[in-house]
Amino acid sequence: MATGSRSITGLLLCRAGDHRVAFAAHEVVTIESPSTFGGLAGSACRAFGGAAGAERILVAASGEAVGVDALEIDPEPLTLLPAPALLGRVAGGSLRGFVQVRGGLWPLMSLVDFGRFLAPSAREAA
Repeated sequence: MATGSRSITGLLLCRAGDHRVAFAAHEVVTIESPSTFGGLAGSACRAFGGAAGAERILVAASGEAVGVDALEIDPEPLTLLPAPALLGRVAGGSLRGFVQVRGGLWPLMSLVDFGRFLAPSAREAA
């Protein structure tokens, strides 16, 4: 294991357009469809400069939500690689590090912080 890295178990590996993002499974209390959630979630696609839209909405216990196009659960323990200090403020400070899955790096985001960053009301206030 690399210096400063640790292990994490239980991830939701998500797609947002052509991009990927991961969340710790324990942060997600429910997965909703866009129609039942009422359009109150920010779309992860927007964070990557794509058009808004999502097939699934990941919801945290505190109510923050993030829309993603697709997801799968990975229950295996993975090494969490730390994010470089340069990226500390990316996406509202929601980047927690990276995991390597199937030969690619997936950014691990805090669902609560990323949801706040993407929130429609936060974008309108800016």
